[in-house]
Amino acid sequence: MEAAKNVPRIPTSIQQSTLSVDTLASSLIAVLTLCYAVGYGAMIFSGGLAPWAQNGLPTALISCVVVSLVVALTTSVPFMVGGPDSNAAALLAGLAAGVAMDVRNGGGGDRAALASVLVTLAVASVSTGVVLYALGRWKHGNAIQYIPFPVVGGFLAGTGFLIVEGAFRIITNEPITFATLPELIRLPWIEVAPALLVAVGLLVGTRLTKRIGLMPLVIVLGIVVFYAGLRVSGQSVDGARRMGLLFHLESIRNLRLPFTQLHDAWFAPIFAHATEILAVAAVSAMTVLLSATGIGLSTARDIDFNQELRSAGFANVATGLVGGIVGYQSMSRTLMIWRAGVTSRRAGVLSGLFCLIVVVGFPGLIELIPKPVLAGLQLYLGSAMLIDWLFKSFKRLPWHEYLLIPLIMVIIGSYGIVAGVAFGVVAASLLFVVRYGRVKFIRSEFNGAGRRSHVERTVEQNRLLDQQAARLYGVGLQGFLFFGTAYSILTHIRSRIEAPGASGVSGVRFVLVDFSQVHGVDASSTASFVRLGQACVRAGAQLVLTGLPAPLQVWFRKGGLPAQGAREFHDLDTGLEWIEERLLENAQGGAQKAEESGESRLPESLRGLLPYLEPIALSAGEFLFRQADPGDSVYFVDSGRVTVALTLAGGKTIRLRSFGAGTIVGEMAVYTGTNRSADVVADVPTAVLRLPLATLKRLEADEPALASQFHEFVVRVLAARLAVANEQIRAAY
Repeated sequence: MEAAKNVPRIPTSIQQSTLSVDTLASSLIAVLTLCYAVGYGAMIFSGGLAPWAQNGLPTALISCVVVSLVVALTTSVPFMVGGPDSNAAALLAGLAAGVAMDVRNGGGGDRAALASVLVTLAVASVSTGVVLYALGRWKHGNAIQYIPFPVVGGFLAGTGFLIVEGAFRIITNEPITFATLPELIRLPWIEVAPALLVAVGLLVGTRLTKRIGLMPLVIVLGIVVFYAGLRVSGQSVDGARRMGLLFHLESIRNLRLPFTQLHDAWFAPIFAHATEILAVAAVSAMTVLLSATGIGLSTARDIDFNQELRSAGFANVATGLVGGIVGYQSMSRTLMIWRAGVTSRRAGVLSGLFCLIVVVGFPGLIELIPKPVLAGLQLYLGSAMLIDWLFKSFKRLPWHEYLLIPLIMVIIGSYGIVAGVAFGVVAASLLFVVRYGRVKFIRSEFNGAGRRSHVERTVEQNRLLDQQAARLYGVGLQGFLFFGTAYSILTHIRSRIEAPGASGVSGVRFVLVDFSQVHGVDASSTASFVRLGQACVRAGAQLVLTGLPAPLQVWFRKGGLPAQGAREFHDLDTGLEWIEERLLENAQGGAQKAEESGESRLPESLRGLLPYLEPIALSAGEFLFRQADPGDSVYFVDSGRVTVALTLAGGKTIRLRSFGAGTIVGEMAVYTGTNRSADVVADVPTAVLRLPLATLKRLEADEPALASQFHEFVVRVLAARLAVANEQIRAAY
């Protein structure tokens, strides 16, 4: 009780003000939702289904009540508003017409056709609800990100066209064709004027102001113009109803639920349209996610997409079980009440209750809504979507992506939503393949001068490798490789190794392809690399593959690449080292003979140091010195090889550099006066010559000429290292 006393109370005046805003906003939204629902119902039950409007329109009214209440109570956004939607209604119109036609063509009468249509609408709602809930339950709310944007735009533009066609059907009971277009000229002005007033008024008005009262005001004005036209023309309300300008609805209390008519329905036509029912579910999921995204961006709120899918799933299962059509969250109506200051669920619940009161208690009010006004509302919705996606998107997309939008729209208008979306996905995928194939997949190109292994070479060896730098051609690949990119890579490399003059002394003898930054390849791309191996054989070059992940090794072996003599190494550095050794074998005969005969590899200029050097023999794996040891000596590698290794956190060791015979190691710590920064370990049985720092200082005093020769040698070694590093940096850029 004490804690409750400390809770701050909201002033009564603020509570009343918020309640009044919620009440006003919810009443306006209820009127709009009912108008939309009647318009969607009229669109579904138009053309050949128009005689059944009094039986079919209540299905849309049921959806107003059920979807509004369920969404308001279960959404993750407190002020979310739900109800029937134009995208689903456009699909349901074609679905209902197709089922009715199939029943009639099969010999069924009007009773069977109507029952089949009503059951189809209910099945579509329940199926949509199950799909939406499953997507939310399994947390697939981010699936919208995998649909190409031009496909979404084409779908919305096609939906806009279907809505405009639905408006045409409401007035003429005919679909839009070149043959039926003259019907618009012969329409009486009392049908055209209210429709154009509402459509043009909303198209212009919504671009001038965002006030919540604009849409109800324009709708009321359209209704006034219609009834004023009746009075001027001397027609009665009953006469207008007989002309088909007003609805004649049965009370909602007398509605027969679809599942009470199962004995009259034909299920074969319903099953035949299963793909269209699934298309309704897919389109509904896409619309829910797009609407939620738009609401989140406009209101700066974090949206739980999976909860919105579950909310819409509950709503559609519920409305389907009582005979309603598909419905879900409405972005336009939600943003309307948000701009009016609504922040709680109360407005959404009140909106659903107001719809219930009108549908159950005052259905006669709906009968007074003129069809031309609803046709104008549909015309506004469809035209707004066409303007946004058929015209405005031209400035936002490259021309080759934009062209998909009108193409998808035309296919949707001609062959339906499923065909249009399928075409869009296939076309967008092909466009992606073409554009992705032009992406630069060769991350780097290099020769023997631009990239060296981490093996320290002597000055003479570096000179020899520089002379033979052109014999190595290497490429570093990146990304995911498929048949298009693999072929372009093959063509590029072949142009380098098969060019005229490539077979001379300076010709390419080693082709290195590094896959360390490649995420994967498809099966068809392996054929291109097999052809690359064949091209290397023809050019007399050795193909070297480095950094191949295990899956790629499997693909290449299945493709037969090892049969082309390709060599594989686990990383780029090892592959470069192997190539350098082969190049040096061809150019360095005398040095190897000296090493084999046991002659010291100490440079001629430093042979005078031999009496002052201490020989040390190391077994494979034995440390020459450890990290953090004092830097008190310089070492000459006389034979064998040592590696500088750095131990990282967790015990992992990486190779920084390797030093072979004739190189010097450990000089940096001696010159800087610091401790050792890494371990040095023998890779193989190794002989080194140690020059202690104390001995070097004594030589500087007693034999300065010999000490000077040593310092000069170190400078030349460091200069050679710097030159190699500079060349590698230059090649990288």
